[in-house]
Amino acid sequence: MTVTTQTAPGQVPVLMYHALSSARTSGFHRWTLSADRLRSHLDFLSREGYRSVTVGGLQDCYRRGGPAPDEKLVALTFDDAYADFHDVALPLLLSYGLTGTLFVPTGYVGGRSGWMHGDGEGERTILSWAGLAEIAGCGIEIGAHSHTHPQMDRLPAAEMARQAAQPKAELEDRLGLPVATFAYPYGRYDRRVRDAVAAAGYRGACTMNSWAATAGSHALELPRTAVLHYMDAEMLAAELAASRSRVRRAVLRACRAAAAPVRRLRS
Repeated sequence: MTVTTQTAPGQVPVLMYHALSSARTSGFHRWTLSADRLRSHLDFLSREGYRSVTVGGLQDCYRRGGPAPDEKLVALTFDDAYADFHDVALPLLLSYGLTGTLFVPTGYVGGRSGWMHGDGEGERTILSWAGLAEIAGCGIEIGAHSHTHPQMDRLPAAEMARQAAQPKAELEDRLGLPVATFAYPYGRYDRRVRDAVAAAGYRGACTMNSWAATAGSHALELPRTAVLHYMDAEMLAAELAASRSRVRRAVLRACRAAAAPVRRLRS
């Protein structure tokens, strides 16, 4: 299959994956992907000539002036640090010579996905510190995903600051590596959350705004495109192309702006 997806210079899709093992509940099913499906995605990206970058690497690229006009970049991100990343994603990424960023909610390292108990998915195994160290040693970027995975825009200022700063400190202390990137849990953020993440010392943060990144993207509001369970390689190709649409970006930005007052009221 040959699909032309590079429609404008400087635009880089950032893909967001979650679990790589079967869901226990129908509500979480869309966030899971089988090993075969992930393999088909990586195979497609490799055959189409994509080079993967970490979130930090993408920002470095933009600081150097952005990708070359004929360069096809993609950033692969994985949220929540489920143990299946080590079992499924890591060997596949290494076999294709690809890299990615893993975002970790540090309060659950070595335990279970407690933030999802209310949704019936609270027993998913989360990577251990030893597992995270092995993954980092393979060239995967480790980023923070808060400490306990709350909706950060609903927190008081002090707790918001703790949820931003504590995971960075823990990851750097336990892994001995700098941690410069963050992903907002549930994609929930506002100016206060963004400022707390900046104050904690991160130089990049990922949202769930579903369009491609550009050189003009705010460093702490990098957009990502969600990868859902039903997306085969052909659908992924279409999603990569759609993420670069200026119309889509404008419409989704308008929808987010319209929803902001409601989110503030609920907070």
